[in-house]
Amino acid sequence: MTGAVTRSTGKRERARRYLLHERPDGSLVEVDVHIPPQAQRAVLLDNGMGAPHEYWDWLCGALPEDMGYVRFNRPGYGLSTPDTTYGLEPHFELLQELRDTYIADLPVVLAGHSLGGYFVAAYAALHPDAAKGVTQVVMIDATEVVSLRHSRRTDVDRWSHQRMLMEQVFAATGLSVFRPAMNTNQQYRPEINRSFTAFLANPRTWAKAHREYRDAMTYPELTDLDCPLTVVTAENNVGDNTLHAGIQARLAVISDRARHHFVEGSDHESILAVRPHAAEVAKLIAGEPPSESLGQSWQPSTTGSRIAEGSMEREEELA
Repeated sequence: MTGAVTRSTGKRERARRYLLHERPDGSLVEVDVHIPPQAQRAVLLDNGMGAPHEYWDWLCGALPEDMGYVRFNRPGYGLSTPDTTYGLEPHFELLQELRDTYIADLPVVLAGHSLGGYFVAAYAALHPDAAKGVTQVVMIDATEVVSLRHSRRTDVDRWSHQRMLMEQVFAATGLSVFRPAMNTNQQYRPEINRSFTAFLANPRTWAKAHREYRDAMTYPELTDLDCPLTVVTAENNVGDNTLHAGIQARLAVISDRARHHFVEGSDHESILAVRPHAAEVAKLIAGEPPSESLGQSWQPSTTGSRIAEGSMEREEELA
């Protein structure tokens, strides 16, 4: 069913496989699988819009030895065959197929960044029996589709549309190699940076991203999730941080076993691209899932200590 290219660069990567997963229809999905013999659990990782699976590199390296992972490029990204279908159900089917093929009966965490955060939560909430065996869902600075839908035809929407078209042109002309739209600070390992740059320099990446952006505006709001949920939010983002914090807080109420965690000093990209931030997120993925609801007296958690002024500002923002 699959063709594989295997590389080994150390102890942790002995069970790591880079695959082109062949689907029943003959299409291929680029997959990075690490399920070591001692694995007691695994995490299935879903990328953000316009991002490759290499985006998870620091996080995967910070996972404990007993936790495997599967990360992949959605159809149309990287080496994955472009798809011809629309809507959520084809993506749910792919997630289920990857679970069945590589994770089998291991307990699994579903984790996604940005639009991938919505995808994994929607899969667990809407796809039949998907929540079975899921120990928790982790939404990392995830897309909230109602807010996205409300931005339609606003200046934000027009700029997003124009930016993706511009990036597609830059990629087609080769200019994106000199001014990448993402990973501009080259904070990954050199081989990951090179792969990331090549990914962004492919015009197909931006065509796919633009389609996902438009499709996401049609996705349903999530209201009920029958498994533990961790919402991880970047503290510093472009635009209104207070509004962003409020939108993220709404995501956490869909489960009665939930927590909301801020990663101090991170933004939407650096929450995974900066190694200490990624390690903080990995700890949440591998740790004990939440067992209680947020409650009326909820306050977001962090692993850092704030000075008094910073704490007061955050409380005012969230009020």
